[in-house]
Amino acid sequence: MANGQSKLKIQLPNQGWKQFLAARTRMLAAYDLARDLENNKLVKTRHGRVAEAEFRKWLSEFLPKRYAVASGYIISPGISSSEHMVHYDVIIYDQLESPVLWVEENPDSSGQGKSLAIPVEYVHAVFEVKSAFNKQSAKEAVEQLAKLKPLLARLDPPNSRSKLHLPANFFCATTFFELRKEHERDFAAMDELVEATMLRGFYGGIILRADTLDKYYSGKIYFRNENIDTGPNNSSSLSFWTTSKCLKYKDDAYFSLLLTFWEQHFSEFAFDIIALLKGTYRLNVLSSLYCMGSTAMEKGSCVETRYADPEAVKRYQEETAAILKAQGFVGFKPSDL
Repeated sequence: MANGQSKLKIQLPNQGWKQFLAARTRMLAAYDLARDLENNKLVKTRHGRVAEAEFRKWLSEFLPKRYAVASGYIISPGISSSEHMVHYDVIIYDQLESPVLWVEENPDSSGQGKSLAIPVEYVHAVFEVKSAFNKQSAKEAVEQLAKLKPLLARLDPPNSRSKLHLPANFFCATTFFELRKEHERDFAAMDELVEATMLRGFYGGIILRADTLDKYYSGKIYFRNENIDTGPNNSSSLSFWTTSKCLKYKDDAYFSLLLTFWEQHFSEFAFDIIALLKGTYRLNVLSSLYCMGSTAMEKGSCVETRYADPEAVKRYQEETAAILKAQGFVGFKPSDL
């Protein structure tokens, strides 16, 4: 090649973006099957357990092999034996360094479903997994993550021989498998979930799909740091976009959450996890360019023109086409936008 220069340049959409979403499709298919099988049962909990198991399975396949995934317990020498041990849905830990203190066998679970007891200093992340995103499930997720507070209260000195707390790079997050149509205006769910921003290392989370959106869309829940109290900002549907109320942290610091849906959010979420584990994650900065793509990009545009209200889409297309025509651009039709 002349002058040793590569002809490659960043491509959007890039190679494999749809193939990467196959893992998300498999998780949701297993979840849907579990829901279908228990439709006639009075107590419906199996699909929730399936959601946890499928999410652990995906993480185990995706993450670098230094990291193992399990459900189980985080053990600290600072917690008395008289206290109840908290069981967490998903724990990511350093399997190259960490001993496993004990294993609780479950013949009905996958290898990742066995409950393991992991020493506190080797735990890098905890995920709380829920079936549907709504006010009640968000509240339950926050309550479970809040049980980490004693382990997050401080950082151990680097030279300490007895680690009592979770490490500095620890993070926690939430995963919801779906936003159901009946919950798409349950804006209080965001106000419940924002309470988790007071936990050290809270990242946000993912909603794998929304009933009212096309198959590739996932919802990403972002952590936001504000210098003023902006208050909640609700659209016509959670499946479009919304912000939570603000929580005051200091005189000039407020925490809130933003939820948006887009086709590349699952890929963003996945590579955010790796960046968080490696300590390279930066808020509002893309963690990786791998598997970035969307249907809009394939059509030659990076502009998201999706709205919760179909009539708003129509008005947007018609008004934009009229402006282009007035400026001398001929041949444009609303359907081109």
